Amino acid sequence: MFDLVGIAFLATVCLILFSLSLYFKSFTKIILVALIFRILLLFINNNIFYLPDGDMDALSFEAFAWQWSQDGFYKVFSHYKGADTYFLSFLIAIPYSLLGRSMMMAQSFSIFLGVINILLVCLIARKLWNNQIAIKAGWLAALFPSVALYSVLVMRETYIAFFLLLAFIHIINFFKNKNLKSLLFVHLSFIGGAFFHHASIYGLVAFLAVLFFILIKLLIKKLYRGKVNLNYLLVIIVFFFIFKFSYLKIPNEYLDLDRTRNKIVNVKMKGGAAYPEWTKLNSNIEYLYKAPVRMIYFVLSPFPWDVKNLRHLPGLFDSLLYVFLTFLIFRNWKNIKNDRALKTILIILLFYFFIFGLGVGNFGTAIRHRVKFVFWMILLAAPLIPKLVLIKEKIIKNIK
Repeated sequence: MFDLVGIAFLATVCLILFSLSLYFKSFTKIILVALIFRILLLFINNNIFYLPDGDMDALSFEAFAWQWSQDGFYKVFSHYKGADTYFLSFLIAIPYSLLGRSMMMAQSFSIFLGVINILLVCLIARKLWNNQIAIKAGWLAALFPSVALYSVLVMRETYIAFFLLLAFIHIINFFKNKNLKSLLFVHLSFIGGAFFHHASIYGLVAFLAVLFFILIKLLIKKLYRGKVNLNYLLVIIVFFFIFKFSYLKIPNEYLDLDRTRNKIVNVKMKGGAAYPEWTKLNSNIEYLYKAPVRMIYFVLSPFPWDVKNLRHLPGLFDSLLYVFLTFLIFRNWKNIKNDRALKTILIILLFYFFIFGLGVGNFGTAIRHRVKFVFWMILLAAPLIPKLVLIKEKIIKNIK
């Protein structure tokens, strides 16, 4: 069926991104290749065969959007529930109620934001390091298979990654400039991500915890020198009340380790891609030594011994890329530990891995969820990413 609305939206997205590529001349090739790669995947998914996850949640999100749009524009807002699993469906239902159903239009939004994420990676890497490193980071982000995949489907990952990148930017600005406005934008960025997935808010919890300990450390230093700084003390008191009374308060049910273990952690371990049986938590004491193992499984699985059929091979390739990034981050530790902003970002990333490591029980789901964080990993590893050489210089000289 000819989708005029979808084609019009995709053409508009191409025009905007092409204009951006001309403005950011250092990253022109990266932006255009990222866009072409995603349009190719879009064509395959819509006309040849479904890409991985293309026939599952992606169809559900779009179907809810169409269903909610049926009663017209004003009725769509009755489905607004704030931060909710189907907040994405609510957003897509708005243009659906005005223009009609168009899967390609919904996918165009994902493609647009997906390429914007690549541009943000380039700009952040340039801010942190230099233009050459930014280009290397941009190429890896643009061609990362699972990143490209979820930039095409009607899924939440691209939207969450966008807000996490905004948080990354404002964390850097806060530590570099000591600007309270940046602190506000850090909050807003994590809250924006939480509208699409509740667990995004844990990044803000980790960030504020780091700030709290930094302030405590500074206060102790002042007291040791006989100087009492009431400003630090006041901020620490404010932080205490934020954790105790605000939206950051962890629900009581998550503090019940037995409930979490029996109704969240172990329940998620099902299907052919499930984590090994021995990673289940059989008692609360096992949180101590199995939580780190599950973190590793979340980030780096499937391992070769987990591959049971040909459908798992793309997941194995994806895991090898994460192994590569993890190795580069370890090698870049000297730069990270000497930069308070990067060190804070790494702590937040590890906290996310801890939360998702417990909440995810199979590598199929892990592949989808860790896409949210891959841009942070790329940025932390950026200085050591090898240069992408598509055509060897010697070959070019021989041709000439």
